[in-house]
Formats: sequence, structure tokens, C-alpha cells
Amino acid sequence: GTGEGRHTTVRRELLVLDNGAMVIDNPGMRELGLLGAESGIAASFADIGALSSRCRFRDCTHGQEPGCAVRVALESGELDASHYENFHVVSLLLPKRLHQDFYNVYAYCRWADDLGDEIGDRQESLRLLGWWRDELNSLYSGGRTAHPVFVALKGTAEKHKLPIDPFDDLIKAFEQDQVVARYTDYDKLFEYCRYSANPVGRLVLYLCGYSDVERQLLSDAT
Repeated sequence: GTGEGRHTTVRRELLVLDNGAMVIDNPGMRELGLLGAESGIAASFADIGALSSRCRFRDCTHGQEPGCAVRVALESGELDASHYENFHVVSLLLPKRLHQDFYNVYAYCRWADDLGDEIGDRQESLRLLGWWRDELNSLYSGGRTAHPVFVALKGTAEKHKLPIDPFDDLIKAFEQDQVVARYTDYDKLFEYCRYSANPVGRLVLYLCGYSDVERQLLSDAT
């Protein structure tokens, strides 16, 4: 082939501009736009939504249907498989009424993870993670936050009574990633999992209406 129309971006990257603004460069990104709160943070999966509009069938489930643009993008590498897996789980396994809230929480986690993994400078990642925590604290203290991730998260947190701790614990995990490269024993590794994995399971429980300690402990152990 001629290579025409191929995307030169093959990996996701978070670019920090001189004025403090950030641009997330995703594989297959065709244009830049403002991320608003009108549709919450379903824009985290905007690439999948755009591809879905090109599927042959309007009700395509992106499984084995012919003419599925999403499957074609996965096979060609235009769409990152791990990104699609998150969308697919939300779409198929959850009631539709919870989709937006899961998107909003996912957007927070995705941003925090990218601040830790995609910057390329550990000190700068720590600084940005500190800023992310300030935004989180502002949200929970009733302060003003204009970042679209937190604008969307506010309604979800209030509706499901999400505590601040799981969100803050994730930041701790990403901060720890900047200073610890290897764990010498399982106790230290499990302590890290307390911050990196357990919060996600607990947030899922809260979103699904469960806040009891018994289920939280079961989630932590699985």
C-alpha cells in the first residue's frame, strides 16, 4: 500500500505545554477539541463513539457483526486494545444507568495514571500528581474546580456518596511508582496493592450501591 491515511501516532502520550495546559495524544486522534462536561466524560471513549458511527449496523455490538468499524480499528492497531476492553466491560456488563458514572470515575483514574506514567520525568509527575490531589481536595471541600474531569465527577461522587479515600489512595500509588521500582517482599507488594488495586474495587462497589465492610474486604482479597 501507499501508507496514505495511516496514523503516525502509535502510542498514547500526555504532553504538558509551557502554559500548564495538557494534551492527550491518542493513537488515531484526528482532531483536537475541548473536553466539556455536557456529556460527562464519556469523551474518554470518544474514539470508540466515532468509530461506532461508521459501523454498518446502528445496533452493532462490536462482536462478530460484518462491517464493524471498531473491530477493523482493533485489528489494524488504530484503536488500542486495552482502551477498548475498558469500554467493552462497561457497555456489556453494567446497566445503562451506571454507564456515565463509570465513565466519570474511569476518566479520573485514567488521568491520574497518565500523570504518573506518560510524562517521562519523575519529578514532574510528582508535581502534577500533587496538583491532581489539590483538585480532588478542592472538589471534596466544596471549593471550585474547573477541570472537566472533576466537574463530571462531582455529580457522580454526590449521587453515590463516594468517599475521597479511594481516589486519594490511587494518587499515592502513582506517587509511589515514581520512587519505588522493585519490592523486596510480598508484604511491601501487598501494601502497594492497597493503594493501587483495592481502591478500584471499592469504587466499583460504591457505584453499584454497596458500602458494607464485608464486601469491601472480599474485593480487597480478590
